[in-house]
Amino acid sequence: MVSFGHSMKNKYQRMISVMRQILKKMHIPLYLHTKSKHVFSVHQHIVMLVLRQYESKSYESFVEWLQIATEVTRILGLSTIPHYTTLQKAAARLSNILLHVAIGRFISIACPGKIFAGADATGFEDRHCTPYYTWRAQIRRSYTKLSAGSDMNTQLICAVVIQHHPVSHDVKHFSEIFRHILSVRIPWIMVLDLGYDAEWVHQMIRENNVLSMIPVRKRDCPIHRTHGRYRKQMRREFDESLYHQRNKCETIFSVIKRKFGSEIKSYNDSMKEKELLYRILAYNCHRMCMISCLLWMISRKPFILTFIFNIF
Repeated sequence: MVSFGHSMKNKYQRMISVMRQILKKMHIPLYLHTKSKHVFSVHQHIVMLVLRQYESKSYESFVEWLQIATEVTRILGLSTIPHYTTLQKAAARLSNILLHVAIGRFISIACPGKIFAGADATGFEDRHCTPYYTWRAQIRRSYTKLSAGSDMNTQLICAVVIQHHPVSHDVKHFSEIFRHILSVRIPWIMVLDLGYDAEWVHQMIRENNVLSMIPVRKRDCPIHRTHGRYRKQMRREFDESLYHQRNKCETIFSVIKRKFGSEIKSYNDSMKEKELLYRILAYNCHRMCMISCLLWMISRKPFILTFIFNIF
């Protein structure tokens, strides 16, 4: 049980509580090595890196923010404020696999049954100079591409695939993102936009007993001239009401970019990927807190809430 009384009204307290529960469910040890200094635990490092993305701060600015955020440091159990290089080294050291599993754990907690899945892709700008200098020096802008599979009901991200330059078409990453979604939670339907209109995409989804809903290109073309069994079926039985739920993928990307920024501060590809993974964790924490607050407001027990379907 998680108490959501007067002491849990602060958003930072809720985020720390949610992230701690996720890490506890993953059975992540507090320390990776028995002979380490044991000054900061793995849980503290991950929570601080997630909070850094939530605040959209650099490492130096985030450490300065921690120095005045005494309540946050008290809840985290920090005996001392870490140096900013400590957080940089922790971010580089922690495994990407661990972060991917943590992202998927949110949906497994919030949605115990089959999910309403959707997928889309967006780009984050690798910006280290002003837009004016980019234009004046005629520098070509580069982007890091994020493909995300999400649940349309809870708007939680359950799987991501990150690609660096050169950026390719969305459909090339579908098989990987779909496998990640299946490993987290089985969907009953998969909604995708026109960019994923391909017979092999339909076939892969249907072979896993999942309904596919993808609009067909060239709708003015006669049905008998449309190639593919499932693409013909989409021409006959396409459900607009189900498909329009896919717009929530755009909502998710919009929230991430407005709240946490659309640019990446890291320089090398490895740290760019980690930065985006921590940003997705920050978004999922933010979204989970909104869901928990909504359930708290409609709960008959105003100060005690069994956290999301009694999982905790």
